[in-house]
Amino acid sequence: MKPSSKPLQITVYQDVLCAWCYLADLRLETLKHEFGDIVRWRVRPYPLRVHDKRPTEKELRGLTEEVSLAQKEPEPVARLLSTELWRGGDPPRSSIPALAALEAAHLQGPAARAHLARAMQKTALEQGVNVTRTDVIFELASRLGLDMGPFSVAYHSADTRKLILEEHQLAASRGVRGVPTLVIAGRWMVCGLREVSEYREYILGCLSKLYTPRPGSSERVVH
Repeated sequence: MKPSSKPLQITVYQDVLCAWCYLADLRLETLKHEFGDIVRWRVRPYPLRVHDKRPTEKELRGLTEEVSLAQKEPEPVARLLSTELWRGGDPPRSSIPALAALEAAHLQGPAARAHLARAMQKTALEQGVNVTRTDVIFELASRLGLDMGPFSVAYHSADTRKLILEEHQLAASRGVRGVPTLVIAGRWMVCGLREVSEYREYILGCLSKLYTPRPGSSERVVH
């Protein structure tokens, strides 16, 4: 593998209401430390619930079952996951408000976004609190010490929501159908929760392909 001046870019599509994304974040954190500056990570929103409407009973059963399956994963935190978010009386109607909050936080730096995302995941998926509510969002953002003036302006901006919807449409046009999804170097796609070793294997394989391209290769291009 030849060294390159440009790091490998990996885009991670996620939704903070998704238990699989919560677990994927923990697994990818290990690889961020391992690969260091070789890989540049970019987290982008992909709302699983785009439209503002209460989930049907069938949808609620499916969402509850997803969390129950995620609880069986080996991480200790998996046992902390709760189905209360979807079984309680106030289930999220749309993912857009929560993702808009993350975009607003990102204007104060990647670390601000990451900290708010983790806080929202824990609050929603462990405590069963609806983090798409504006009062919950602002309480979490304030608790983390974000500058609430600029945060409020960005959160309430129609442009922020437009950006998320445009990002969703662009990702869908490239083949993204759910989360977590990794798009590596704009060419290779890894869908769903994977073991750390599997993620590592994919990344190493893509690094190898980038630096030693094979004529006539038929890898899937997503852009």
